[in-house]
Order: sequence, then structure tokens, then C-alpha cells
Amino acid sequence: MAVVALLGGPGAPGVTSTALALLRTWPLQGRQRVLLAECDPDGGAVLPGALQSRLPAGRGLKNLAVSSRTQELVNAFWTQLVALREESDGDAGANSRLLLPGLANFTDAASLTPVWPALFDLFQNIEAYEHDVLVDLGRSGAFGPAGVLALRADVVLMVVRGTLRGVHAARVRVEALRRLLDGDGGHGAGSLGVLLITEGPYRAREVEEELGVPVVTTLPYLPNQAAVLSDGAEEPRRFMRGVLMRAARSATTPIRQRVATRRARLASPLYQRLQGVTRDAR
Repeated sequence: MAVVALLGGPGAPGVTSTALALLRTWPLQGRQRVLLAECDPDGGAVLPGALQSRLPAGRGLKNLAVSSRTQELVNAFWTQLVALREESDGDAGANSRLLLPGLANFTDAASLTPVWPALFDLFQNIEAYEHDVLVDLGRSGAFGPAGVLALRADVVLMVVRGTLRGVHAARVRVEALRRLLDGDGGHGAGSLGVLLITEGPYRAREVEEELGVPVVTTLPYLPNQAAVLSDGAEEPRRFMRGVLMRAARSATTPIRQRVATRRARLASPLYQRLQGVTRDAR
């Protein structure tokens, strides 16, 4: 099971649309489930976008700040999830794809400051129940109190459009992320990669050269199809078999492979010894 953090930068690179595409195509078997947690401190985008405000009122991330003070966070957490019931084709069963709706107002983010570390512990613990977790950190979530969700994730994916503007904006963010991930509490900058949206002249090799991190996978730039995910545009009958969603389904394989590789490395005796030497040097 995995915890994958997704984030972006200026210029609306499509983090939430990407996260939703992965949520709807993530491979599931048996009792497996996949959860998308909208943890963008600037506010969630799924409810007013793809779900067109159809969720039950009062459900979402904000309630964890209040509930965690009166009961176990884990109990509060499960009451805030929403199942994407329409995703039954090929799923192991009902309610396999889950959403934790984000904040409606960015001013509510301050109340969650003490909750973020406990929330990540919960994400790690539910893997025992065969859950994968996708964390949408938006544009700024990795650089504030919510940043613990990126620091400790198995893989951190920067969503970048292959345009001059997109690559230029990502360069500064990638450098800042590299320093954070290599600092105290981070899993190392080796967890960092790029999910490239193939708009513009930059291809994967060029993006890797410019940013100094690997392109883990790519998605096509198809704004009309992406609008179903970002803005709740009418979903075509064969949408799940269209180019975008087929690409998203394929993208889950290299992401999951990278998670497995990272976990194997972190668990290796050599890595553990090196970490001990580093801590002693400090």
C-alpha cells in the first residue's frame, strides 16, 4: 500500500484533475481501496468542481480539527469520507474509491495545524486495511504545517506542464522541495519526481535535465476531457475508456513501482546504517 503526495505550482498545472484521474483508475483487487485526501490549505476543488457541490453538507477535512479534540481522530476520519459509488466497473466492490473533501475556506487551515502529523500517521496505519492514499497538497501545502504529509510520503509528485512557464515555475519549487525532503523528518529527495502534463515543447528528457529529478510518468494535455474532472463538465458515455483515463490507468503502474522501490531502499540495512551515521553526526 502507498501514500502518494501530489502538488503543483503557479499556473494551475492540474493537480486536482490529476489526483481525481488517478483515484478513478487506481487498480484495486480483493478488499483494496484507494482514498483521495484533499489537503490543500488553500481550499478543496473537487466539491465545487467535479462533484458540483453534490456532497452531503458538513462533511470534510475541516471537521477533523473539531472532532479530533473530542474523540479519536480515526473515528472522526471515517465519518467524513465520501464514496464515489459510480466507479463499480472492475472494482472489487462498492465504496472502493473514497474522497476526503477539502476545506471550503482557506482561513480554516490554521485550525488544522496540530492535526496534520496525526493525519499522516492515520494514512500510514490504514495500509494494514489495504488502502492506498493519494494526497492533494495543491500549490502551497508542502511548504507549511501540512508539509509533513509530503515529508513522510512514499512518493512526492510535482505536477508540471511541459511549457516554458510551467517548467520555469517548477524549478524553484523543486529546489525548495529537495531541501525540505533532505532535512529533518524527510524521507530524502529520492522520493521526489515529476508527473508531466504533455503540453508545450518540453518532453520528459528535457524536463529531467531542467529540474534534476526524474519524470515518473506522463498524462496527455486534453482540456476538454480534463474539464470533466476539474469543472464537472458533462461526462461522455465512454469517458473512462477515453485517452485521458486510459493514460491515467497506465500512469498508476510506474507510480506504484516507484513506491515499492523507495520502500525497499528505506528498509535496507545499508540505508538504516547510513541514517544512523547521519543522526550521530548531528
